Amino acid sequence: MKTIKKAYVIIFLLLLQSVCLMGIINYNFANQVEIVTIKFPYIIIFFNNILAVISIFIIRNIIKILKMEKESMEKLNDSKEVIMALKAQKHDFKNHLSVIAGMIQLNKQEQALQYIYKISDNVEAGFAISKIENIELAATLYRKCAIAENKGIKVRLQINSSLENLHIDSIDLCKIVFNLVDNAIYALGNHISYEEKVLTVIIDENNNHYTISIRNSHPILSADSYTWIFEKGYTTKKEQGEEHGYGLYIVKQLVEKHKGVIQVKSETDFGTDFTVYFPKV
Repeated sequence: MKTIKKAYVIIFLLLLQSVCLMGIINYNFANQVEIVTIKFPYIIIFFNNILAVISIFIIRNIIKILKMEKESMEKLNDSKEVIMALKAQKHDFKNHLSVIAGMIQLNKQEQALQYIYKISDNVEAGFAISKIENIELAATLYRKCAIAENKGIKVRLQINSSLENLHIDSIDLCKIVFNLVDNAIYALGNHISYEEKVLTVIIDENNNHYTISIRNSHPILSADSYTWIFEKGYTTKKEQGEEHGYGLYIVKQLVEKHKGVIQVKSETDFGTDFTVYFPKV
C-alpha cells in the first residue's frame, strides 16, 4: 500500500514538473526570444530541479521497498514449503501408525519393531531441523535432505544449535549451505550401496564460534586438490561446463565476507568434510 501511494506522489510530481516546463516554454514564446538564448525564470527552474531531485529520491525508495517485499515473499514461500512438508509428515506418520498397529494385531511384534527403527531416522531428522531458528535455512536444509533421501542417501543430522544469534544475511547463509550440501549429494551419487551413501550435517556452537559441517562418506579427495578446490572454475565433476566450478568458490567468498573461515578434511573411514566457522560477536 505504501508503494502505491508513493507511485501516485511520483506521478503528481512528474505532472507538476511538466507544467513547469510548459510554463517556461510559454514564457519564451511570449517574449518572442529563441529558446537557445533565453534567460529562463530562475525561480521556476530551481523549483523544477527540486521536483526532479524529489522524484529520483522517491523512485530509489520505491525500488528499495520492492526489493524488501520480494525478500518477504521469498521468506513466506519458504515458510509455506516447511508447513507443507510438516503436513506431509503428519500424513505419513498416521500411515506409519496404521502399519505398526496392523503388525501388532497380527502378532508380528518383531517386524513392527524393525519398522519403527526404519522410520525413526526420518522422524528425528524433521524434529532436528525444526530446532533451527532461521526459517530460510531450515527450509533449504529440509529440501536438500529430502532430495538426498530420494536418491538413496542416508541423512544424519546433529543440530546442537538453533543459530538464533548468528547475525548473517539469510540469503548468504542459505547459499553457503545449499552449495555444500548440493556438492555432497552429487559426490555420493555414484555409490551404489546405501550404507556407503551417508550425508552428515552438523550445526553446533561453542563459546567462540558457530560451526556448520557438511560431510559425505565418499569419495575421498586427493591431498593436492586442497590447494585448488576453492579456486574459481575448479571442478571434479565429469560433465564440466560453464555452470560447474563456482560453488565452492562462491561459498568461500561468502564465508570470508562475514569474517568466517572454511576448512576441508578428507580421510579414509571419515569421509570428506567441509566445516564453516563463524565468530561470535
